[in-house]
Amino acid sequence: MRIALISYWTCPFMRLGVFQSGGMGAYIQYLVSNLGQVGHQVDIYTRVHHGNEEKIVTINQNIKVIHYSVNIKNHQSGLTEFTQRMITRIKKEKIQYDLLHCHYYFSGMIGLEMSKILNIPNVVNFHTTSAAKEKYLGIKDEVRKKMEFEVVRETDAIIVNTDLEKNELVENYQADPKKVYIVSPGVDHTLFKKKDQHLARKKLRLPFNKKIILFIGRIDPVKGLRYLVDAVVMLSLRYSSFAKNFRLIIIGGDNKNPSFWKNQEVAGIQKNIISHNLQCCIKFIGSCSHKILPYYYNASDIVVMPSLYESFGLVVVEAMACESCILASKVGGLKYLIQDGINGILFESGNVVQLYQKLYLLISNKKIRLKLGRNAGNSSQRYCWKYQTKKIIKIYQKLL
Repeated sequence: MRIALISYWTCPFMRLGVFQSGGMGAYIQYLVSNLGQVGHQVDIYTRVHHGNEEKIVTINQNIKVIHYSVNIKNHQSGLTEFTQRMITRIKKEKIQYDLLHCHYYFSGMIGLEMSKILNIPNVVNFHTTSAAKEKYLGIKDEVRKKMEFEVVRETDAIIVNTDLEKNELVENYQADPKKVYIVSPGVDHTLFKKKDQHLARKKLRLPFNKKIILFIGRIDPVKGLRYLVDAVVMLSLRYSSFAKNFRLIIIGGDNKNPSFWKNQEVAGIQKNIISHNLQCCIKFIGSCSHKILPYYYNASDIVVMPSLYESFGLVVVEAMACESCILASKVGGLKYLIQDGINGILFESGNVVQLYQKLYLLISNKKIRLKLGRNAGNSSQRYCWKYQTKKIIKIYQKLL
């Protein structure tokens, strides 16, 4: 098959954890990599990175990334321009695609138009919806919701991660259940796997005598980092020796860019850290490559995911594969991944006191951490990109 994959919102090959790049980018990277490995050709249409010029990047013989620069201050004109640029290239090079696979609602809108022009099926992953943001964050966006309704109604197939997502699409958007398919993302078990903690810390130059708490994600209010920092502050105030014996490592964001520190969320968190003299214990280290992430998972004692909402939670699956002890909020896809007390611990999102209590429980009990980590490693085996990609290919074939 030859597939046109549209990722208008962000380039999946930009550095993860920077700007809008995160779980969706990682999802697309792994999906196209696995599609390419079994012989399918994928052209990824996306926007230029921050400040970068337009270019076509050949990842390998089966995967290309085509970058377009469009007006992002006005997405309506940006979407129209992006669509026209796609049409021009496809006609000029006489490309025959078999189907479209679009990620996020903006891409879905482009996909609807391209599907009509090329007379090929359109598949969409929303990754998150305005209805979910309104429910969990109180953020309303009627313009976006209107577009999502149109995409849900007109597209040929929708792929979601969990039963919860499918039910929400049916309930909130009147989606036809027959065209909504549940396929969970996977994890690369050749990369994310158990390593010796001492060696991992040595490679990363992390202290051997400290408890290490790890957060990985965009520095965005929805990721709930401020609640984790609040919980750590509570621990430091309650236990005088705590600050001397822990490190909170925060991976995500472009910490070398001055604008990062001016971000409202970052500035508020940093102010909290400084006011409690915890600069030596809590470190923003910015984003890092996927090849380095397994070392951080293995170097940590606890991986915390305090999100207010997660459609799935790729960070949790990666942590599970590394047999990490996981503490996560009881929201979205995280409820499906974590069996409370078996392969991780759950807490009510936004509940700082509960987070503080469960964090202290895990910090104080190595035996519990090891048990949860082993069970998490076993649970991760059901999430394999090779097999999940086969399921997605079957959906493609059904539409052709």
